[in-house]
Amino acid sequence: MVSVLGITTEASVQEPIVFAGVLLSLVMIYIASKVGGEISNHFGFPPVLGELIGGVIIGVSALKFIIFPGEGIDAADSLLMQLLEFTVNATPEEIGVVFQEESEVISILAELGVFILLFEIGLESNLSELLKVGIQAVLVAIVGVVVPLLRVRSG
Repeated sequence: MVSVLGITTEASVQEPIVFAGVLLSLVMIYIASKVGGEISNHFGFPPVLGELIGGVIIGVSALKFIIFPGEGIDAADSLLMQLLEFTVNATPEEIGVVFQEESEVISILAELGVFILLFEIGLESNLSELLKVGIQAVLVAIVGVVVPLLRVRSG
């Protein structure tokens, strides 16, 4: 049994491939966020906006480089898994196992990233500027909370 970030799995031949998949995913996420942040900053927008757009581009919405297992989604849909399958000459069954394990690790890291992102946004927020826009900020905050809740209840 091997434990990576709290995920316990059977020791297998796929461990190096899983590690390579996680490492390659992190490199792609880093590059996309840095490039997106720099482009966003160049146009006068907050870097966080570009980082988020970079994630959308490499994720399931656009390039499908990094995706997670789900309904109707398997390893063959991920460009990363196709690359790994080609480079290590693995069978589709082995890549399916790698896809599941790599997705679990990236999912845990993504949840940790949300906390870091919120902390970063909090550090960049200026309370005096927020108070200047007062009513407008309160309305945006209320709509930002209420609308998603209404959408969840109706769905």
